[in-house]
Amino acid sequence: MRKTIFFTLFFVAFSNASAEEQTQVNLKDNTVFYEGALSEEANQKLISLIDNNPKQIEWVSIKSKGGEVNRGMDLGEIIFNNNLGVEVTEYCLSSCANYVFSSAHKRRISNHAVIGFHGGVTGMEKATEEYLKTLPENQQKAARDSFTAYMKTTTSREAEFFTKVGVSQKITYLGQSPLYQKQHDSEEYIGWYYSLDDLTKLGIKNVTVIDPPWEFKQLSEKTKFFKVSASDI
Repeated sequence: MRKTIFFTLFFVAFSNASAEEQTQVNLKDNTVFYEGALSEEANQKLISLIDNNPKQIEWVSIKSKGGEVNRGMDLGEIIFNNNLGVEVTEYCLSSCANYVFSSAHKRRISNHAVIGFHGGVTGMEKATEEYLKTLPENQQKAARDSFTAYMKTTTSREAEFFTKVGVSQKITYLGQSPLYQKQHDSEEYIGWYYSLDDLTKLGIKNVTVIDPPWEFKQLSEKTKFFKVSASDI
C-alpha cells in the first residue's frame, strides 16, 4: 500500500499545507451537505448551522476523502453529541469512515456508496518511521519528537472516542492484519471495506440502504479497496 496514504491521516501535524479547495458546508431542508476534506473551518461552520437551526437539522450528508484524524474525531463528536444521522451517497473514506460514519446514531447509504478504510492512529508508527528516514538528518529528531507527542495524545483520544460511540476500534486496523498482508502491500489497493453484516458486528448499526440492495463497486481503477472480514473478532 502506498506510504503516502497513511500520511493523509495526520498531515496537518507536520505541514502547513492548505487544502487544495475549500470544503463546502451547506444546509438544505433538514440536511447539512458536507463536501470535501475534513477541516476545522468546515466543522465550525457545521456547529454554527446547528446552533442557528437546533430543531431543523437531522442529517449530515457527507462526501469526503478524509483528513487529519483529530478533525475527523471533532466532526464525529459533533454528530454524536447532536444525535445526528450520517448519509453517504458517493463515498466516505479514511478519517471520514473511521470517525464520522462510526459516530452517527443512524445511517443511510446509496446502493453503491463506498465506506473505505485505510487505518487510524494504530499502525502509524512503522509508516512514519519510514517517512522520517527520508528527511534530512538534521530534521529527523525534531520531526520524530513532534510525532511522538502527537501520537501520545491522539492515541488516547482515539480509544476514548470509540468507547464513547460504541464502535470497535478494530474497525481502523483489521485490514492491516497479517491475513491481508498481500493486499496491504499491493499498489493495487489504497484500503479496505466491510460488508454491512460485518459493520454491524463492529458496532456500526442502523444502516439503511436507499434503493437496496447495497453492492460494493470500486470507485475507479486507481482507487480500489479490498474486502476485510470481521468474522473472527
